[in-house]
Amino acid sequence: MAILHPSGAEVRAMLAAKKTFLIDFYATWCGPCKMESYVLEDIEKIMGDRIDLVKLDVDQEPELTEYFQVNLIPGLLFIKDGELASRYAGFLPKERLLSRLEKLLGNEPPLEAAPDEHYDLIIIGGGPAGLTASIYARRAGLKTLVLESYAPGGKLIKTFSLENWPGLQAVNGSQLAYDIYTQAMTLGTSYLYEIVENITLAGKQRQVHCASGKTFTAPAVIIATGTVERMLNVPGEADMVGHGISFCAVCDATFYRDKPVIIVGAGNAAFEEALYLTDFASEITIVARRDQYRADQIVQEKVLKHPKIKVLPFWQPVEVLITNEHVSGLRIKNTQTGAVQDLTAHGIFPYIGADPATGFAKDLDISNPQGYLIVNPDMSTKIPGIYGAGDCCDKILRQVVTAANDGAIAAQSVIKYLRD
Repeated sequence: MAILHPSGAEVRAMLAAKKTFLIDFYATWCGPCKMESYVLEDIEKIMGDRIDLVKLDVDQEPELTEYFQVNLIPGLLFIKDGELASRYAGFLPKERLLSRLEKLLGNEPPLEAAPDEHYDLIIIGGGPAGLTASIYARRAGLKTLVLESYAPGGKLIKTFSLENWPGLQAVNGSQLAYDIYTQAMTLGTSYLYEIVENITLAGKQRQVHCASGKTFTAPAVIIATGTVERMLNVPGEADMVGHGISFCAVCDATFYRDKPVIIVGAGNAAFEEALYLTDFASEITIVARRDQYRADQIVQEKVLKHPKIKVLPFWQPVEVLITNEHVSGLRIKNTQTGAVQDLTAHGIFPYIGADPATGFAKDLDISNPQGYLIVNPDMSTKIPGIYGAGDCCDKILRQVVTAANDGAIAAQSVIKYLRD
């Protein structure tokens, strides 16, 4: 297997020659893409020269990106005998990618060693809180498992520049995420890609049940699943996620180069992503319900002064406009007059808040009505052996640094709990 960086013309020639290969559509600024690149390097070592891997920078090859209708990156396209066999959008972990490549080559999927079922500590969530907890736990000698349903790093990998991490004036989010992940893995943390469905109690053991059918047990569990972005819940939105509706400007900005986009929201995320998009989009319209914005004052000043950005207060979305199965605009309604207006846009970015990703723990009765975990100062819940950490907890400030703080406290509390 060779990792190739061909031109668009060379890729078309490979298609014409009926070759079998994998295309990785990526961008240098994309956090999940960087994570996927590490996976591809491992795959190359495993598969040798059995299949070629083609890497295409979406910024360098916009025509081929549009030709293959790649709207989310990383975008993995499986080409067999010159034809598109299947595709996958988003981060794909090594085991699942290896299995897909084996199927592409017409072979049986590789047999994976069955993971252990019992641990001292299971951490649900591989963001800053979960990974920090794993570092502290492993340093104390605990057999630790991290379960994550996406790429390691959580929202860090969607952050282009982090400017409030102590000791660094600015750091790329995906780089920081990979550094924390590498540190955790070097210490011997087990890391599996699983979707957790629920947690049950069996005496002093806590059983974590996954969508794959696997069940893992441990006397202690840390829930560090963070939050998920809220939807606008207007007609047309659900069908257009990935086709013009995006929740990550850092991930998808390049698809809207020289095109108008809309951001819905008035907090830090909305205003900061608007500033980021000015390097790509032709114009950015921010739709806000009120004329009082929640973003930090310094960020507001930058937004209001930028020539590419227009802020529309007292408007709310009522419908996503669709043309040829892609977003073409947003219908908005004035909250004061009731007037309706259609805005033209190729991309819409909702930034209207987030909800805790704790649905799998609802039967434990350890969360408030909004779904946030209710934790004590030591991050424990009312159920012995179950702890919370990070943005999924009921807390005042949700930042990377506070998530790492929570993870450290939770792990130390687990260590004391197990020793006692």
